[in-house]
Order: sequence, then C-alpha cells, then structure tokens
Amino acid sequence: MVGGHGHGSESYSGTTLRRVNWSEDIGTVRRLFQDYRNWLADHVDPAASNAQVGLGQIDQQIAELPGAYGSPGGEVILAFAKQAVVACGALRGLEPKTAEIKRIYVRADHRGPGFGPRLTGALLDRARELGYERVRVDTLGTMTAAIQFYQELGFVPIPAYWPHPAPGALFFEYRPGMTETHRKVD
Repeated sequence: MVGGHGHGSESYSGTTLRRVNWSEDIGTVRRLFQDYRNWLADHVDPAASNAQVGLGQIDQQIAELPGAYGSPGGEVILAFAKQAVVACGALRGLEPKTAEIKRIYVRADHRGPGFGPRLTGALLDRARELGYERVRVDTLGTMTAAIQFYQELGFVPIPAYWPHPAPGALFFEYRPGMTETHRKVD
C-alpha cells in the first residue's frame, strides 16, 4: 500500500494505492478501463474521423488484458477509498527505456485534487523501478486538471509521438533522472 504523502493525499485520508494482482483484479481493471472508455466516448466528437478507431483500440486493449500492461514492462495501480476501488492508472512500455502512462481514470464521485497526481506519481516510481528513463503521456486538451498536475509533476510538452484520434490532443514527457520518489506501492 502507499503511504499518505505526496500530492493531494491530505484531501483523501483513508485512501490507498496498490499494484494490481492480475489473478484477482482483472475484472476490476476491465470495468475501470470500460468506464474510462465510456467517459471518453462522451467527451470526444463522434463525428471526428478517428474517434471510433481510438475507441476500438481501447476495446481491443480491454479484451487483451493484461497485454502490454502486464509483466515484465507494464503495471496497473488501483486506488481505494474505504476499501472500494475508485480509480486506476496504467503503465506500458513504448520502446526501450521509454514507457507510457495510460488510463488514469477516477470515478466521478471521487474526482478532485488527489487521485490523479497520486496515481501518476506511483506510476513514475514504478517506471523507474522497471528501468525506464522517460515516461510519456497524452491527454485531451480539455482535461485542464490533468494537464496542470502533469506539469506540476515535471512533465514537459513534446510533439505528438503517435497519431492520436482526438483532435487537439496534447503530449508530455517526464525525464529528469527519474530519481525522485513519488509514492511507495506494495
């Protein structure tokens, strides 16, 4: 479990983060990824030429779990409030020494300052443990809270590293030595 330090943890006392146990948690991860997919479908223009392609990619990832989010180069971290799962975040390898954070999702009834930065920090720590030297993330331009906490954690804007299906998507990278410790996860 994660200790109660770091960005926003004061706002969420009684919460914990933990690495996924695929034999026990695959259904939970599928539900959270599906919830994320449904949220995304409600927040992208369905008329955009690539919107359905992007949603289809998420559907495929859900069907293939753990896939790239499993060992040896990936991880999923779950967030709990009073023993109920309320959020998740995932990490996968992109190329040697470069990982990508995906699927930072917090249930609507637990959104606010806290879980997103905590999950991201824990995933940065895990990336460092797995030997990654850079971590990338993409987000919609409308997700101002995510953009803000990515930048507060040290992510910097970079050019697009993949053809994102949503117009106006933003891309970031974290790289400064990966020496900081953001969260301890069991």
